[in-house]
Formats: sequence, C-alpha cells, structure tokens
Amino acid sequence: MSRGLLEVLRFFLLALVWLFVAYALRTTVAELRRGRVLRLARAGGAEAGGGVANPLVARPSARLRVLEPAEQRGQVIPLTSELTVGRAPSCAFVLTGDGFASSVHARVFPRDGEVWVEDLGSTNGTYVNEQRLDAPVRLRRGDRLRIGRTVLEVAR
Repeated sequence: MSRGLLEVLRFFLLALVWLFVAYALRTTVAELRRGRVLRLARAGGAEAGGGVANPLVARPSARLRVLEPAEQRGQVIPLTSELTVGRAPSCAFVLTGDGFASSVHARVFPRDGEVWVEDLGSTNGTYVNEQRLDAPVRLRRGDRLRIGRTVLEVAR
C-alpha cells in the first residue's frame, strides 16, 4: 500500500474511535439524566413541574388506546395512577419489540384530575400530536402519544 493511503486509513480509524467515545459519553449522560429524572418523579417531581407531592386521582374513565403497532391495536390501558412506559420489564406498560423506545421512556401521570405525560430522558423522544416534548404536557381527549414506534390515543 502507498504511504498516502495508509495515512488516510489511519485518520479514518482515529475518527471512528472518536465517534465511538462521543457516542459512549452521550449514552452515559442520557442514562444518568434518566436516573435523576426518575428519582425526581418518585420524590414528587418538583423539577418536573409537580411541586409538592399530593395524592392525585385521575378521572376513572381516562385511558390510553393502542393504535400502532397493528398486533396490539385496540388494547386499552386505564389511567388511574402513574404509569411508566418503555421496554424494561419494570415498566407498567411494556413496549415489547419496539427498538425505538428506551428502557424507561416516559411516564403518564395524573395531576389535579388531568392526565399528563413526561419524557424521561429517552434517546428518540416522546411526541404528543407529533410535537416533541421538552417538558411535561397535559393530555386531552383525542391526543396521540408516540413513544418509539408505538402510537397511543387518549380516550376518556
């Protein structure tokens, strides 16, 4: 091989190593942030807009209905208390087979008789009516919640 080609390959390899390091750091920061958000959520969520924790009760008729994926279409999830959504088995609603969802992706929770959703530092984001969340958002009847490739509709 020529000396010039070896130099190009060496720089290419160095660039790949730096990309790997950057990706590893990004993933580590995201996981640390997710853990911090989960701790805050469990403690009452002052930073997540919850203020002082108080007993919350959602409307008993509030629920989420699965629209996508097709094999889960029609499944209904009642919203009577806080609900975590993600791929992890510890989530209240597990998104099996959705590679675009994070382990603990989002939480849906009642506050003052209304239903809210909050992204928990997910990699691909949480969307309500195709708008990416950057803060907790109140859900209304007919809203579409997208987590990974899973689409849920708010029904009351």
